[in-house]
Amino acid sequence: MLQTIVRKPRTAEDIAQGARLARISKRDIGPGDVAAVLNTAKVKYVLVGAHAANGYTSAPRNTLDVDILARHPKQACAVLTKAFPDLTAQDTPVVVRFKRADGDVAIDVMKPGAPPLWRELIKIAKPVRIDGELIPIPPVEGVLAAKLAAMTSPARLIEKKMFDGGDFIAIVKANPKLDMQFLERLGDLVYPGGGKEILKLVADAKAGKRLEFSREHRRAPPDPRVREPAGRCSAAGRHRG
Repeated sequence: MLQTIVRKPRTAEDIAQGARLARISKRDIGPGDVAAVLNTAKVKYVLVGAHAANGYTSAPRNTLDVDILARHPKQACAVLTKAFPDLTAQDTPVVVRFKRADGDVAIDVMKPGAPPLWRELIKIAKPVRIDGELIPIPPVEGVLAAKLAAMTSPARLIEKKMFDGGDFIAIVKANPKLDMQFLERLGDLVYPGGGKEILKLVADAKAGKRLEFSREHRRAPPDPRVREPAGRCSAAGRHRG
């Protein structure tokens, strides 16, 4: 049986390559464009989603939008609204979506509420220089934990979960020296028992097995001790700057 040779990820280069693939598909807003705006305004954030995953799969893929997790979503929304006046902002309880005229999402500003993992990713992010901009991204273990959150979210579309699963397997195969203790700790920040679950998923991915979960995850109610930051944009709809 032929085995695919997986090269070592080149994080900054691979994220930049994913952004170039998106531009070929006429997606003119990439991680560097968003980072330039947020860095100038000194917004605390971390790049997540497919662009962040591209940094660790060793095989960057095209993606339609830029996902960022902001410590203060209201601040992030304000500066992005001014920088990209042709986008329409749609506010939801967990994310503010900036959409193009054709309805496709260009930027997602996620709000760091539950699970606690989101707040942790902002803390542990490390800057990587991509297309001239320093962009904070999670370590590889953080990206895997974020994929666990996505794959087990009852609100996420099944077709999106298929992409998440593929990314998870690719990341595991391309990164043989994961910090398993750190990964388990991050998994437990997704939901109770998530640490053991993510270690099982990593073992299954390494063995070439299908990813299966011990139970269907239901998010726990918000912790009343955690005060979620305000995250509403000034208005939803067409913004003119």
